[in-house]
Amino acid sequence: MHPLLNIALQAARDAAEAIAHSSDRLDRIKIINDDPAHFLTSMDLEAEKTIFYHLEKAHPEHSFHSRVSGLKQGENKDTVWLIDPLLGNRNFATGYTQFGVSLACQIDGVVQHAILVCPLLREEFIATRGAGARLNSHRIRVGKRTEIQGSLIGLNPEGMPQDVALGLQTEFMNAGASPRISGCTALDMVQIAADRLQGGCSANENMLTLAAAKLILQEAGGLLGSESGNPNLTDAKELLFGNPKIYKQISMLRKGLAT
Repeated sequence: MHPLLNIALQAARDAAEAIAHSSDRLDRIKIINDDPAHFLTSMDLEAEKTIFYHLEKAHPEHSFHSRVSGLKQGENKDTVWLIDPLLGNRNFATGYTQFGVSLACQIDGVVQHAILVCPLLREEFIATRGAGARLNSHRIRVGKRTEIQGSLIGLNPEGMPQDVALGLQTEFMNAGASPRISGCTALDMVQIAADRLQGGCSANENMLTLAAAKLILQEAGGLLGSESGNPNLTDAKELLFGNPKIYKQISMLRKGLAT
Protein backbone atom coordinates (compact mmCIF):
# COMPACT_ATOMS: atom_id res chain seq x y z
CA MET A 1 0.00 0.00 0.00
CA HIS A 2 1.24 3.48 -0.84
CA PRO A 3 2.56 5.39 2.22
CA LEU A 4 0.00 8.17 1.73
CA LEU A 5 -2.78 5.59 1.86
CA ASN A 6 -1.44 4.17 5.11
CA ILE A 7 -1.60 7.57 6.77
CA ALA A 8 -5.03 8.37 5.36
CA LEU A 9 -6.42 4.98 6.34
CA GLN A 10 -5.42 5.48 9.96
CA ALA A 11 -7.03 8.92 9.93
CA ALA A 12 -10.23 7.56 8.38
CA ARG A 13 -10.36 4.61 10.79
CA ASP A 14 -10.07 6.83 13.85
CA ALA A 15 -12.74 9.20 12.54
CA ALA A 16 -14.99 6.25 11.67
CA GLU A 17 -14.57 4.78 15.15
CA ALA A 18 -15.64 8.07 16.73
CA ILE A 19 -18.63 8.28 14.39
CA ALA A 20 -19.70 4.70 15.12
CA HIS A 21 -19.47 5.33 18.86
CA SER A 22 -21.53 8.52 18.57
CA SER A 23 -24.20 6.81 16.46
CA ASP A 24 -25.41 5.09 19.65
CA ARG A 25 -25.92 8.44 21.40
CA LEU A 26 -27.49 10.72 18.83
CA ASP A 27 -29.06 12.75 21.64
CA ARG A 28 -25.59 14.19 22.23
CA ILE A 29 -25.16 15.30 18.61
CA LYS A 30 -25.78 18.98 17.95
CA ILE A 31 -27.25 20.22 14.67
CA ILE A 32 -25.18 23.27 13.75
CA ASN A 33 -26.88 24.04 10.43
CA ASP A 34 -30.17 22.40 9.45
CA ASP A 35 -30.28 23.83 5.93
CA PRO A 36 -30.39 20.69 3.70
CA ALA A 37 -27.88 22.26 1.31
CA HIS A 38 -25.37 22.98 4.10
CA PHE A 39 -26.35 20.47 6.76
CA LEU A 40 -23.76 20.28 9.53
CA THR A 41 -23.50 18.44 12.84
CA SER A 42 -21.08 18.49 15.74
CA MET A 43 -19.89 15.06 14.57
CA ASP A 44 -18.75 16.57 11.25
CA LEU A 45 -16.47 18.88 13.23
CA GLU A 46 -15.19 16.15 15.53
CA ALA A 47 -14.43 13.76 12.67
CA GLU A 48 -12.68 16.52 10.72
CA LYS A 49 -10.53 17.34 13.75
CA THR A 50 -9.47 13.70 14.03
CA ILE A 51 -8.57 13.51 10.34
CA PHE A 52 -6.59 16.74 10.45
CA TYR A 53 -4.65 15.51 13.47
CA HIS A 54 -3.26 12.54 11.54
CA LEU A 55 -2.73 14.19 8.16
CA GLU A 56 -1.16 17.40 9.47
CA LYS A 57 1.08 15.48 11.84
CA ALA A 58 2.46 13.39 8.97
CA HIS A 59 2.45 16.05 6.26
CA PRO A 60 2.11 19.60 7.62
CA GLU A 61 3.32 20.92 4.27
CA HIS A 62 0.30 19.53 2.39
CA SER A 63 -2.88 21.46 1.61
CA PHE A 64 -6.31 20.40 2.87
CA HIS A 65 -9.75 21.05 1.42
CA SER A 66 -12.62 19.94 3.63
CA ARG A 67 -16.36 20.17 3.07
CA VAL A 68 -16.63 21.47 6.63
CA SER A 69 -13.90 24.10 7.02
CA GLY A 70 -12.95 24.83 3.43
CA LEU A 71 -9.47 25.19 1.94
CA LYS A 72 -6.35 25.35 4.08
CA GLN A 73 -3.28 25.85 1.91
CA GLY A 74 0.10 24.55 2.97
CA GLU A 75 3.54 25.10 1.51
CA ASN A 76 2.82 22.31 -0.96
CA LYS A 77 -0.12 23.59 -2.96
CA ASP A 78 0.15 20.75 -5.49
CA THR A 79 -0.79 18.03 -3.00
CA VAL A 80 -4.30 18.58 -1.66
CA TRP A 81 -6.36 16.30 0.55
CA LEU A 82 -10.05 16.37 -0.39
CA ILE A 83 -12.05 15.55 2.72
CA ASP A 84 -15.63 14.82 3.65
CA PRO A 85 -15.37 13.80 7.31
CA LEU A 86 -18.97 12.58 7.45
CA LEU A 87 -20.63 12.01 4.11
CA GLY A 88 -24.30 11.21 4.50
CA ASN A 89 -24.43 13.34 7.63
CA ARG A 90 -28.21 13.81 7.38
CA ASN A 91 -28.55 10.04 7.43
CA PHE A 92 -26.25 9.86 10.44
CA ALA A 93 -28.21 12.49 12.36
CA THR A 94 -31.43 10.48 12.07
CA GLY A 95 -29.93 7.06 12.79
CA TYR A 96 -30.09 5.88 9.17
CA THR A 97 -26.93 3.85 8.68
CA GLN A 98 -25.86 5.03 5.22
CA PHE A 99 -22.90 7.29 6.04
CA GLY A 100 -19.12 7.22 5.91
CA VAL A 101 -15.74 8.95 5.90
CA SER A 102 -14.16 10.04 2.62
CA LEU A 103 -10.54 11.04 1.93
CA ALA A 104 -8.88 11.60 -1.43
CA CYS A 105 -5.36 12.79 -2.23
CA GLN A 106 -5.10 15.05 -5.26
CA ILE A 107 -1.66 15.61 -6.77
CA ASP A 108 -1.14 18.18 -9.53
CA GLY A 109 -4.90 18.44 -10.02
CA VAL A 110 -5.55 14.69 -10.35
CA VAL A 111 -6.94 12.44 -7.62
CA GLN A 112 -4.37 9.68 -7.11
CA HIS A 113 -5.48 7.93 -3.90
CA ALA A 114 -8.88 7.37 -2.32
CA ILE A 115 -10.34 5.94 0.87
CA LEU A 116 -13.97 5.56 1.87
CA VAL A 117 -14.77 3.91 5.21
CA CYS A 118 -18.23 2.77 6.30
CA PRO A 119 -18.10 2.90 10.13
CA LEU A 120 -20.92 0.54 11.08
CA LEU A 121 -20.17 -2.07 8.41
CA ARG A 122 -16.43 -1.96 9.07
CA GLU A 123 -15.82 -1.76 5.35
CA GLU A 124 -12.82 0.05 3.88
CA PHE A 125 -12.80 0.88 0.18
CA ILE A 126 -9.43 2.04 -1.15
CA ALA A 127 -8.00 2.83 -4.57
CA THR A 128 -4.83 4.14 -6.17
CA ARG A 129 -4.95 5.42 -9.74
CA GLY A 130 -3.75 2.69 -12.08
CA ALA A 131 -3.61 0.05 -9.33
CA GLY A 132 -7.27 -0.95 -9.00
CA ALA A 133 -9.73 -0.83 -6.11
CA ARG A 134 -10.03 -2.94 -2.98
CA LEU A 135 -12.57 -3.64 -0.28
CA ASN A 136 -11.01 -4.79 3.01
CA SER A 137 -7.85 -5.83 1.07
CA HIS A 138 -9.77 -7.88 -1.51
CA ARG A 139 -9.67 -6.62 -5.09
CA ILE A 140 -13.08 -5.58 -6.42
CA ARG A 141 -14.51 -5.09 -9.90
CA VAL A 142 -17.85 -3.92 -11.20
CA GLY A 143 -20.15 -6.71 -12.32
CA LYS A 144 -20.60 -8.11 -15.80
CA ARG A 145 -24.37 -7.81 -15.99
CA THR A 146 -25.32 -6.63 -19.47
CA GLU A 147 -29.05 -5.95 -19.15
CA ILE A 148 -30.74 -3.39 -16.95
CA GLN A 149 -33.61 -5.82 -16.38
CA GLY A 150 -33.05 -7.39 -12.98
CA SER A 151 -30.37 -4.86 -12.02
CA LEU A 152 -30.30 -2.86 -8.79
CA ILE A 153 -30.00 0.84 -9.55
CA GLY A 154 -29.07 3.46 -6.96
CA LEU A 155 -31.22 6.57 -7.28
CA ASN A 156 -30.59 9.67 -5.18
CA PRO A 157 -33.35 12.16 -6.07
CA GLU A 158 -32.12 14.88 -3.70
CA GLY A 159 -31.17 17.93 -5.74
CA MET A 160 -32.59 16.55 -8.98
CA PRO A 161 -35.57 18.17 -10.72
CA GLN A 162 -38.64 16.31 -9.50
CA ASP A 163 -39.82 15.43 -13.00
CA VAL A 164 -36.42 13.95 -13.85
CA ALA A 165 -36.20 11.90 -10.65
CA LEU A 166 -39.72 10.54 -11.05
CA GLY A 167 -39.16 9.97 -14.76
CA LEU A 168 -35.99 7.97 -14.15
CA GLN A 169 -37.63 5.89 -11.44
CA THR A 170 -40.48 5.08 -13.80
CA GLU A 171 -38.10 4.25 -16.66
CA PHE A 172 -36.03 1.97 -14.43
CA MET A 173 -39.08 0.09 -13.20
CA ASN A 174 -40.54 -0.20 -16.70
CA ALA A 175 -37.21 -1.68 -17.81
CA GLY A 176 -37.40 -4.30 -15.06
CA ALA A 177 -34.75 -2.76 -12.80
CA SER A 178 -35.16 -2.23 -9.05
CA PRO A 179 -34.34 1.28 -7.78
CA ARG A 180 -32.61 1.64 -4.42
CA ILE A 181 -32.44 4.91 -2.46
CA SER A 182 -29.63 5.18 0.10
CA GLY A 183 -29.54 8.97 0.30
CA CYS A 184 -25.76 8.92 -0.23
CA THR A 185 -24.39 9.01 -3.76
CA ALA A 186 -20.80 8.25 -2.74
CA LEU A 187 -21.92 5.02 -1.09
CA ASP A 188 -23.95 4.09 -4.18
CA MET A 189 -20.79 4.46 -6.26
CA VAL A 190 -18.68 2.16 -4.11
CA GLN A 191 -21.50 -0.38 -3.96
CA ILE A 192 -21.38 -0.48 -7.75
CA ALA A 193 -17.61 -0.94 -7.53
CA ALA A 194 -18.28 -4.02 -5.37
CA ASP A 195 -21.08 -5.24 -7.72
CA ARG A 196 -23.78 -4.88 -5.08
CA LEU A 197 -25.51 -2.34 -7.31
CA GLN A 198 -25.14 -2.24 -11.07
CA GLY A 199 -25.80 1.43 -11.81
CA GLY A 200 -26.94 4.72 -10.38
CA CYS A 201 -27.81 8.37 -10.90
CA SER A 202 -27.92 11.52 -8.82
CA ALA A 203 -27.52 15.26 -8.89
CA ASN A 204 -23.91 16.40 -9.32
CA GLU A 205 -22.75 16.90 -5.74
CA ASN A 206 -19.87 18.59 -3.93
CA MET A 207 -16.59 17.37 -5.41
CA LEU A 208 -15.18 16.91 -1.91
CA THR A 209 -17.94 14.43 -1.11
CA LEU A 210 -17.53 12.39 -4.30
CA ALA A 211 -13.78 12.60 -5.02
CA ALA A 212 -12.84 9.32 -3.35
CA ALA A 213 -15.90 7.38 -4.53
CA LYS A 214 -15.34 8.41 -8.15
CA LEU A 215 -11.79 7.06 -8.20
CA ILE A 216 -12.81 3.84 -6.44
CA LEU A 217 -15.58 3.28 -8.99
CA GLN A 218 -13.34 4.05 -11.97
CA GLU A 219 -10.52 1.84 -10.69
CA ALA A 220 -13.06 -0.98 -10.32
CA GLY A 221 -13.96 -0.60 -13.99
CA GLY A 222 -17.02 1.62 -13.69
CA LEU A 223 -18.01 4.55 -15.90
CA LEU A 224 -19.32 8.00 -15.00
CA GLY A 225 -20.89 10.69 -17.12
CA SER A 226 -23.20 13.68 -17.15
CA GLU A 227 -26.92 13.63 -17.90
CA SER A 228 -26.00 13.87 -21.59
CA GLY A 229 -23.47 11.04 -21.35
CA ASN A 230 -20.45 13.34 -21.44
CA PRO A 231 -17.52 11.94 -19.41
CA ASN A 232 -16.41 15.53 -18.74
CA LEU A 233 -18.31 16.38 -15.56
CA THR A 234 -17.31 20.04 -15.30
CA ASP A 235 -20.74 21.37 -16.26
CA ALA A 236 -22.78 18.31 -15.29
CA LYS A 237 -26.02 18.90 -13.41
CA GLU A 238 -26.56 15.19 -12.92
CA LEU A 239 -24.32 12.13 -12.66
CA LEU A 240 -24.91 8.76 -14.29
CA PHE A 241 -22.70 5.83 -13.34
CA GLY A 242 -22.47 2.06 -13.44
CA ASN A 243 -20.73 -0.91 -14.94
CA PRO A 244 -20.04 -0.23 -18.64
CA LYS A 245 -23.11 -1.97 -20.08
CA ILE A 246 -25.59 -0.69 -17.52
CA TYR A 247 -24.14 2.82 -17.63
CA LYS A 248 -24.85 2.99 -21.37
CA GLN A 249 -28.44 1.85 -20.86
CA ILE A 250 -29.01 4.37 -18.06
CA SER A 251 -27.60 7.07 -20.32
CA MET A 252 -30.03 6.11 -23.08
CA LEU A 253 -32.97 6.18 -20.68
CA ARG A 254 -31.92 9.61 -19.41
CA LYS A 255 -31.61 11.01 -22.92
CA GLY A 256 -35.15 9.83 -23.59
CA LEU A 257 -36.55 12.09 -20.88
CA ALA A 258 -37.54 15.68 -21.61
CA THR A 259 -35.07 18.12 -20.01
